Amino acid sequence: MVTKPAILGSPGGLRLVLRWRDDYGTDGPVGMTWGDLQLWVNDTLVWGALDATGHSEGIRWSWIELLEFLGNAWPYLVEEERYPIEFEQQTDTPRHLGELSGKARLRWHKLSEAQAESEDGLLRDFLSVHDFAEALQGAYPPSLLLMRQGNQMLAATNRNAWELPFASTLATLEELAEMIAERVADLGDSRSEQARKRWSERNAIDPARRLSIATGQNAGRLRAIWPLDIDLEAANDGRYDLKAAARMIGGLAVDQAKTVLAKIQALPAGGPLALGPLSEEAADLMREHVSELPAIQGYLLAALLREHLKNDNDRIDPGVILNGWGVVVHEMQLADTGIDAVAVWGNGHRATVLINTLGPRAQVPTGTRSTLAHEICHLLIDREGALPAVEVLGGKVPRHIEQRANAFAAELLLPRSVAGTYLKQALDYVTLPDARDQEIESAISGLAERYGASHEITAWQILNSGIADPEDQPVLERKLNSIHRPY
Repeated sequence: MVTKPAILGSPGGLRLVLRWRDDYGTDGPVGMTWGDLQLWVNDTLVWGALDATGHSEGIRWSWIELLEFLGNAWPYLVEEERYPIEFEQQTDTPRHLGELSGKARLRWHKLSEAQAESEDGLLRDFLSVHDFAEALQGAYPPSLLLMRQGNQMLAATNRNAWELPFASTLATLEELAEMIAERVADLGDSRSEQARKRWSERNAIDPARRLSIATGQNAGRLRAIWPLDIDLEAANDGRYDLKAAARMIGGLAVDQAKTVLAKIQALPAGGPLALGPLSEEAADLMREHVSELPAIQGYLLAALLREHLKNDNDRIDPGVILNGWGVVVHEMQLADTGIDAVAVWGNGHRATVLINTLGPRAQVPTGTRSTLAHEICHLLIDREGALPAVEVLGGKVPRHIEQRANAFAAELLLPRSVAGTYLKQALDYVTLPDARDQEIESAISGLAERYGASHEITAWQILNSGIADPEDQPVLERKLNSIHRPY
């Protein structure tokens, strides 16, 4: 007998179609959870197949294994937001979660055997709680990895990647687990009871261990930097702001990390940002251009904000924009770090940007302007998604999100079209090589002064305008400190 299928989730997100069967031959936990499961992400059938008529069929298996997997993996699906391996070079970094294993194996060819083995162990541990294919022992379905990113759940196969709503994805998985647990509730055998017990106690995890999963920090370091008692449940509940910040400042010296977290903890309460319809307009724009490169998205968002400000080409003051939105800017000092700012807007705090006056960018006025412009992008587009509470400029933030914000900051301070046209006009009647080089230098200085941008941003905006003459590229590149990582 085949039962009527249960449909969990909804189109556009994670959707599961489960049909129980009674033809396995036993009434134990395997037989009672024997059935066909289709797993869809958006409109892609990840687990299952389409027959010649286009009818979808699920994978036939014993789904108590999925209940066991979810019971063990749950704290990691809820809390963990970082890859187990740090990829230093942009060219080595996975474009999405589904490329993690492949990129890691390529990386290991460059490492010592000991380091490669260590990273292999870390990756295996990560996959054991994030790759749903690991749940089925003896079956070999396609990999489907899930990992939290703020209010999103990243989902990926080897080829495709999606950003799903975090809360509704968890709710769908919970509904599935409850359905499987109910299926074996009356069996009384040890496997069923153990699986149900582990699931029912999925959130009963030691508070310090939960913090460690969320932050990537061990308990010893957490005890030194955390502004609350890490052994109390209150150190976890409702403190996504502190957990996210601790994860992003992972490599910071203990005293500095403690300072940052204490400052966040002490921030006053405040209301929502005064963005008005601009926030939804920005969200609509990103939905229209979801497949574009991060830099292109940043350019489009900057153009949208300039249009909203009725300022197409003139100088912008990022501090005035933030003030108008109700954001407070304070200074702090963290020496010898790569951190330029910590921006906080979640957990009921008044939105605040803490500028590190000793940071690599923010120690000079043009760098401060660029830093504030960078944070404007996050406030505009990332609060409801990947960064619901905190961002650390110079910390461990997803690279594509930082690329978008860096491109936004450059375009907001100095539009590419303005930069390219200015240089083209300046060079219209200059032909001698030496004179041309001098005119480019003069143009960069003039633009940087007028728009309050660094010489590096100015040179990048000229190069990226598509207006500059290719023969002038070597002169412009002399102004670039980050030629291989412009965003």
